[in-house]
Amino acid sequence: MNKFGYALTALALYMGSVSATAQVKQDSLQRDTVLLEEVEVSTGYQTLPAERATGSFERVDERLFNRQVSTDVLSRLDGVMPGILFDKRGPSDVLRVRGLSSIGLTDSRPLIILDNFPYEGDLDAINPNDVASVTLLKDAASASIWGARAGNGVLVITTKKGRFDQPFQLSATSNITIQEKPDLFYQPQVASTDYIDIEKMLFDRGVYSSDLSNTHIWPAVSPVVDILDAQRRGLLTEEEATTKINALRNVDLRNDMSRYLYREAVMQQYALSLRGGSNRLNTLFSAGFDRNLQSERGNGYTRTTVRNQTSLRPLDKLTMDIGIAYSASNRQSNDPGSISMGTGNGIYPYAALVDENGQPAVIARDRRAGYADTAGMGRLLDWRYRPYEELALADNTTRLQNLLFNFSARYQWSSHLSTEVRGQYENQWTHGQQLQHEHSYFVRNLVNTFTQLAGENVIRPVPLGSILDGSRSRLQGYGIRGQANYNRDWSIHRVAAIAGGEIRHTGTESNSDRRYGYDADLRISQGVDYVNRYPRYTNSSLSSIPYMVSSQRAVTRFVSLYVNASYTLADRYTVSASARRDASNLFGVATNNKWSPFWSAGLAWNIADEPFYHWPAMPHLKLRTTYGHAGNTDNDRPAVTTIDYRGVTTLGRFPYAIVSNPPNPELRWEDVATWNIGLDFATRGRTLGGSLEYYIKTASDLIALVEADRTSGFNSFSRNSAVLQNHGFDISLYGRHGKGDLRWLWDASFSHTRNKVLEYYYTPTTYSNAVTRGGNTLTPFVGRPAYALLSYRFAGLDPETGDPLGYLNGEVSKDYTSMIQRATENDVILHGTAMPPFFGALRNTFQWKNLSVSANVTFRFGYFFRKNTVMYYPILSGTTINVHGDYYKRWQQPGDEAHTTVPSMLIPGSAVRDGFYRDSEATAERGDHIRLQDVNLSYAFHGDALRWGPFREIRATLYARNLGLIWKANDAGLDPDYLEMPAPRSVAFGLSMDF
Repeated sequence: MNKFGYALTALALYMGSVSATAQVKQDSLQRDTVLLEEVEVSTGYQTLPAERATGSFERVDERLFNRQVSTDVLSRLDGVMPGILFDKRGPSDVLRVRGLSSIGLTDSRPLIILDNFPYEGDLDAINPNDVASVTLLKDAASASIWGARAGNGVLVITTKKGRFDQPFQLSATSNITIQEKPDLFYQPQVASTDYIDIEKMLFDRGVYSSDLSNTHIWPAVSPVVDILDAQRRGLLTEEEATTKINALRNVDLRNDMSRYLYREAVMQQYALSLRGGSNRLNTLFSAGFDRNLQSERGNGYTRTTVRNQTSLRPLDKLTMDIGIAYSASNRQSNDPGSISMGTGNGIYPYAALVDENGQPAVIARDRRAGYADTAGMGRLLDWRYRPYEELALADNTTRLQNLLFNFSARYQWSSHLSTEVRGQYENQWTHGQQLQHEHSYFVRNLVNTFTQLAGENVIRPVPLGSILDGSRSRLQGYGIRGQANYNRDWSIHRVAAIAGGEIRHTGTESNSDRRYGYDADLRISQGVDYVNRYPRYTNSSLSSIPYMVSSQRAVTRFVSLYVNASYTLADRYTVSASARRDASNLFGVATNNKWSPFWSAGLAWNIADEPFYHWPAMPHLKLRTTYGHAGNTDNDRPAVTTIDYRGVTTLGRFPYAIVSNPPNPELRWEDVATWNIGLDFATRGRTLGGSLEYYIKTASDLIALVEADRTSGFNSFSRNSAVLQNHGFDISLYGRHGKGDLRWLWDASFSHTRNKVLEYYYTPTTYSNAVTRGGNTLTPFVGRPAYALLSYRFAGLDPETGDPLGYLNGEVSKDYTSMIQRATENDVILHGTAMPPFFGALRNTFQWKNLSVSANVTFRFGYFFRKNTVMYYPILSGTTINVHGDYYKRWQQPGDEAHTTVPSMLIPGSAVRDGFYRDSEATAERGDHIRLQDVNLSYAFHGDALRWGPFREIRATLYARNLGLIWKANDAGLDPDYLEMPAPRSVAFGLSMDF
């Protein structure tokens, strides 16, 4: 269809709830007639015009997807796709589409579809340079076609393909990203000199006396405590001890860690593709190589990908596709990890990684330094711990190979009817190897622990040599689908329908083992005695040599039948419907639960085409609504009784197993019902447009742990026991302004989602567990948000003692144990949700001739988080641990309560006192913030500028990411999305060339 507007290099087109980009190539930016390409949306089963869609979609095309630079697929969607929230509270981002559809036992991530089939492998095996578009299916009409796995939304990834009747074109891309070191000083902590003063005070109070007098296991103590003990025993004079201690006051472990254990990360990415074709055959070949040096020294990642996709037409009515993709990666994880003094301890802040001679320094761990130096009178292995030395001794690698094969054949029986067969086969191998060098602390400590000295004899049940931990896993999956397609346009009628069936099989198996006394050169190891138990060197208790052998296997099968159809009348009224039935081999025993039906229905009304509509300024206006059901699965919890083999018993050394899952024949798939209504609009020339959507999503039959009858032998079991409701809206807007050489393009998204637990077959006896979770895990109280931040009510500080005050039965109290154990709803305060209910982004792009500058600003509002604070009890009880910087804000004298909420340091310490304050409303903060997520600067060379070479276009890009917060609501100086460590800033330089 022809529309009048500005001929833009990037022209945004909204059809349904789809945002896409149509590229228009021309020599000038004069006002002209523009042919807007019809946007098509892929659901994984069919490709349909967005203008006929009744469902809710979001689409990111190739240009927008490649605006961000990364070596993975999902991070490129952060901040550019409405309705999807990247939950950053855990070690890795979790994608949440329109809130929550489960309460923890089932997978809450959206289903990933790669080229029409669910992708079961490692997402890092997908090269983002092979991606052509990503479509998010948000509501039931769009996602329910995927049935039992679509309740959390569906992310459809479509890769690049060749084109018929297109000359062969060669493209190359290269970029390098430099990322700053982690900010180890982000979390405030007590300075070394003040930490030493605390240790001296505690030493004088006798806190370390029990450890110093323990000559049985010789527990480790810090160097300052060792020095003070040596002074007390007369081995050092006061002046000598003071000199040694003062030398440690200006040492900060974080400086050494930043210098020796961290570096600027460097990520390199290279990609090459060749595609084209004749009228009978087209093909695409692509290859990529990535090499990442991560911030932690010793850690890295390399990936090589090769892919080919070929289509051919042996007959006019027959089209066949065949593709193969191979990915091989190698991940090194050789950093020494967290540095500590051993179990239950952290590390003193004045530790050094390197001594004055530049050699790896010794840090006290597990046992006293003097004991570690002399134990065994030279007949034991060196028992000292040097964390910097561990970096050179580590060899922890994971190799992954992924092979993906797909094929399809489509026959066009008539202009209206076609049938097709599609198949996919996936095979993924993973091999992990953690080689603990014979000189590593892990090996030396384990060998010494089991060593027995019998006169002149040294008996080592754990042999000398390295220790090799190996793991292997394999995933095999295949899917076969048969489908009939019917499309017909006549007069004022349009019909589109599909019907088919498919089977899927996914099998996984894994095993792991350990080899003692391993020689890496000869590839041989030595046997050990796992049956008998041996005395530990530092005490008389008997222990077994660790047996690290395991094996697992799982098979999941699905059988599905489905149908989907839509009817359009006069290009104004569209009705759609879909139905699907799924069955699985693992889920349920009751016959009625073996097959689960899922369905949807939708309506769309193109108001702008009605005869009564006369508003020339808004020639595009469409209303649509849908309702339907999808599901979630949890095949890790079968409905039949299962047992788990656990090795051998401690005393009798007999093989044994436990019943890990009780029978539950009524277990069902989770059900997610969604109602969606949307309005799409665009002005004349599409200079302004967007979509408005409102939805209600109710997830029922949610699988959760509930209390079991104690006579059954189980404390709890999994059952369909909860109902959760989400409601909210998604707003997407765009604008295209300017003429001539200068243009301004902007895209805005604003999403809102709130959830509430409607039913939960579990009644908590106290609120303390929910309070201590800090909003980081589910708190499924009926009538509350699923991720709620609850706190104990805080009544300030006692003006005489600085003790924190709370409420018990409505009265101010300092009975911390009762306030925690007997907390009721009236004793806690609900701040709100720990997940942002409001979030979105504003992306502005300014283009002048061939120069483009784009900035993306993201925001999150309406949520809360709990900040870290000082905990006195661990340090006051003799545990070595970093002390939070709130120590400097503590109450120290009457009157301080007027300007601080941090309690006094009570000696002796109290764990319940610390816990009450940590989880009180005094440590709750608002998470609202606005962030400058990234800036992209690019310049394109084409036309006359490239007459000297074989290039059609060269584009140079400068991309900066994680540029910091523009505004935040909290006064704690914390980034609410990155509480432990701020996101490091990065700069990428890229070059893409089309030949």
